[in-house]
Amino acid sequence: MSSKRLEAILGSVPSATAKGEFLNAELISKKQTTKPPAPIEYTRIVATIPQQLKDEIRQYIKANKGDTETTLILKSLKKMGFNVDPSWIVDKRSIR
Repeated sequence: MSSKRLEAILGSVPSATAKGEFLNAELISKKQTTKPPAPIEYTRIVATIPQQLKDEIRQYIKANKGDTETTLILKSLKKMGFNVDPSWIVDKRSIR
């Protein structure tokens, strides 16, 4: 086969990677436009409780090293039926 004929055949065939390059560029642009989830906003709850209850909470926390006042309250709220995400009940002291 002559080179002119081969070049004519190859010139008439569309590029095999043209669509792939287009799709990759489209996927990259979609990834850049997606926003990361917004961080969770926290607030502090202040409550007045009897000193005896506070002492019992401190004793419980000393006996259970994996718990804090926050995790204890969140676990209690979850048992009461509130919608508490399990990722919120993590002792953040171990993350640092």
